[in-house]
Amino acid sequence: MIVKSETFNDYIGPKALFDVNYVPPKILYRAKEENYLKSLLNDSLSDNFCCNVLYQGLQGIGKKVIINKVTKDLIYQNQLDSIIYEVSVDCKDKNLHEIFFGLISDLSFMCNFELNLTSFLKASVSELWNTFKLITSKITNPLIMVFNNIEDLKPQNFKKFLNYGKETKTTIISTVNRVNRSETFDLLNEFDYKKKLEFYSYSELLDILKQRVSLTFMHEIDIELIEYITDLIFEHYVPVPGKGIEIFKELYPLLKDPKYISHLDFISLIQNQFDSIQISDEFSLLSYISEEELLIIIFLDNLANFFLRNSNYYISNKKLKELYIISCESIEYIASKTQYNDILRNLRSVGLINISKKSFKFERGSIFSKISDDTSFYLFINPKQLKAIVDSIFGK
Repeated sequence: MIVKSETFNDYIGPKALFDVNYVPPKILYRAKEENYLKSLLNDSLSDNFCCNVLYQGLQGIGKKVIINKVTKDLIYQNQLDSIIYEVSVDCKDKNLHEIFFGLISDLSFMCNFELNLTSFLKASVSELWNTFKLITSKITNPLIMVFNNIEDLKPQNFKKFLNYGKETKTTIISTVNRVNRSETFDLLNEFDYKKKLEFYSYSELLDILKQRVSLTFMHEIDIELIEYITDLIFEHYVPVPGKGIEIFKELYPLLKDPKYISHLDFISLIQNQFDSIQISDEFSLLSYISEEELLIIIFLDNLANFFLRNSNYYISNKKLKELYIISCESIEYIASKTQYNDILRNLRSVGLINISKKSFKFERGSIFSKISDDTSFYLFINPKQLKAIVDSIFGK
C-alpha cells in the first residue's frame, strides 16, 4: 500500500535526511522536553543567569534535535534587546586542542573578530584556553554553548568549561550518550537540569520516520516499507529515530526514483544495516531446516515463493494459514490448528519469522493468544536466501 501522510507535507528534500543539524518543522512526542528547555533558556537569558543543562540518551534518540530546535527558535524569535549567539561543538573523537580550535574559529567568525586562525594550529592547549577566555570576555551579547557527546571529553576538562560558564554567566547545554566513567557520575552533579530521554513506542517511532520520509521525498513511499524498517529497529536495535534515518540514507539512491519498486533490493539493503541479521549462519539454517519434517520444508518453500512473487514486506496470519493448508494438502496431511501454531512458534524461536509490532498495542501475556487473521508477520531472513536454502534441500 502506497501512502503519503496527510499530516506531514512540508517537502524539504534530501537535506531532511543528510543534514546532521536539520530540525523538522515539528518535533514529535518531545513537547514536554522542548517546552521546558525553551522556558529555562528564556528565563536564563532574560534574567542574565547561567544554567547548565544535560540531556542523556542513546545516540540517535533525538537529543541534538531538541536542542537545535529550541536554540534556533530563541535566536529567530528573540525578544531581547541584543542578538543571541550560539556555538556548538561535537566532542566525539576530538581532543581538547581540536575542541578549543573549533570554538575559537566559530566565535571569531560569528562576532567578526579578525584573527589569524592558522597561528593557533600549533598553539598549546593552555594558550588556546586563554584565547578562548579572551574572546568570550569581549562578547557582550547573550551566549549559549552546546557540547555534544561529552563522554569523549575528560570530566576534569569539561568541568573547566562548566565553571567558566558560571563565572561568565554563559549557559551551557550538553549531551551524553553514555556515562562510562566513575568521574562522569560525579560530573552529573554539576548540572542544574538533567533529563534522560526515554525510548519511543512503535507507533511513535513509526510516526517520526513517516514524517522524515514525507519531508525528504515528493513522491509517495510504501508505508509497509517504513513499518518494516520500524519493526527491524525494534527487534535488532533500540527504538531510536537515528537508526531509521541512517537506513533511509542508504535507501535514498533507490527511493528517489519513484518508478523503482524492487522490494527485494530494499530488504537486502535494510537487513545489511543490522549486525545481528548479518551474523546469522546460513549453514546453521540449512542444517536446521534440512532436519525438519517434510511439511515444514514445503511450508517454508511456499512462504519464500509468496514473498518472491509479491511486493510485500508482510504476510497476514490468514494468508499464512492458507499456505499451511496448501502445504498439508500437497502431501495429503491433515491440517491442525495446534500444529499450525506450533510451527509458527518454532519458526519464530529460531529467528525465521516474527510478528509485527504494528499488530499489537500491548504485548502482555501470550502473543499467540491474541493473533487474528489480520495479524502481520515478516521474515527475518531474505526471501531469496530462504528459497536458496529450501531448493538446496530439495536438490539433495
